[in-house]
Amino acid sequence: MLSVSKTSLARRRVIIEFSVVTALIIAASCMYILKEFTTPLLYGIDGPYYIQVSSILMSGHLKYPDPPLSFYILTAFSVLLNDIIAGIKVGSVITTLLAAYAIYYIVRYITNPAGGLIASLFYLSSPMLIRMMFDLIKNAMGLTFLTFTLLFCYLAVHRHRLLYSVFAVVFAVLTGLTHILDFAVMYYTTLLLLVLTIVLNRKELKYVTPPFAASTVILALGFTYYSIMGGDPYKGVSFINMLLTQLQHLAITSYGVSAVAYPLAVGVAGVAFALTRKNPRAVSSRLIISASAILILLNVPIIPQQFLWRFNLMTAILAPLIIGVIIGSIGKLKHVLLITLILVGLMLPQMVGQIQSVRPSISLQEYNELKHVTSIAPNNTVFIVPDMRLKYWVETLAPNVVRSLKELPPNTPAILVIEKLRKHPPIPP
Repeated sequence: MLSVSKTSLARRRVIIEFSVVTALIIAASCMYILKEFTTPLLYGIDGPYYIQVSSILMSGHLKYPDPPLSFYILTAFSVLLNDIIAGIKVGSVITTLLAAYAIYYIVRYITNPAGGLIASLFYLSSPMLIRMMFDLIKNAMGLTFLTFTLLFCYLAVHRHRLLYSVFAVVFAVLTGLTHILDFAVMYYTTLLLLVLTIVLNRKELKYVTPPFAASTVILALGFTYYSIMGGDPYKGVSFINMLLTQLQHLAITSYGVSAVAYPLAVGVAGVAFALTRKNPRAVSSRLIISASAILILLNVPIIPQQFLWRFNLMTAILAPLIIGVIIGSIGKLKHVLLITLILVGLMLPQMVGQIQSVRPSISLQEYNELKHVTSIAPNNTVFIVPDMRLKYWVETLAPNVVRSLKELPPNTPAILVIEKLRKHPPIPP
């Protein structure tokens, strides 16, 4: 009877913990979805989501080369809701916030349920996550696959079960099919974890190797076949070239000090914490050291600014893991609550400010102007739109859109679309 009672209590505890995390995710989803529907337009500056989903629904494939998974997920939501815009908004928010489950269980297994809840709460309310979720949809959605990869890597080593390694392989591949930056963070975190495992405990190497090997294969295929990663691995090559150029000139990027100071401080604290634990050789310590080191490397000011601001946003996924483990290890509940309240108090104004600042890349008035122009133009008209940001919006309304006169078919009526408040090169004759 006693063993049955303990089993029953354990199951009840698992259900309660899962329900609490689910409630947090539902509350955050409602808040962010309500914000999404304050405008009929899509938020975001990164990619033609409406065009890609429309193309999948009409032809079964993407119009532009891109990592495909996020668009197919958004297509499924669009079919379910019978509306493309609604599908993209709801699907992107829900998919992104599911990462809170993985964050919770990583920190919960390393420390306790309180640490897990703190970590998931910090993730769900992160100002950097809000920026990413509204402006960089693919990047945000990929956080979920990235985090589940780390969860199953940890469980595989911690519980010595290869089945978890198989799950980690699956999520590593899904990360590669979603976004290159998420994939890079996952790839180098598992690489560091692999190196630390070789140095500290080679017996566990077989549990870490499969996800890293699978990631290496998907990366190699991504360089070869555009349909897998949309040619995104070449962005990594571009970044390395720009970084080497900047290093040659010893240039330091002028980026907000507070923007990089926070993740750098968290990263240093994470490394120091892991090294001073009772068992710094444990897989939990290795994982925290790996995540902390990647967080530091992503925010070094020598990174070119056009990359640094994107790298900095990955703090949204790495910092909650590290903070949750540190706070969850404190022990005394009153100290945990006090520190959590202080940190939440510091984060809340930034969160509210970020929610208020997000907006579509064009105003509703501008969109209505585009809608009017495309509706009165003859059917065979081609729209010349040099600004890629505007081009995507025009393309949601008209099929024939190009960026320059060179792409214009001969003897074809055309309309040039520019934004008069922006600086533009001279209009061609």
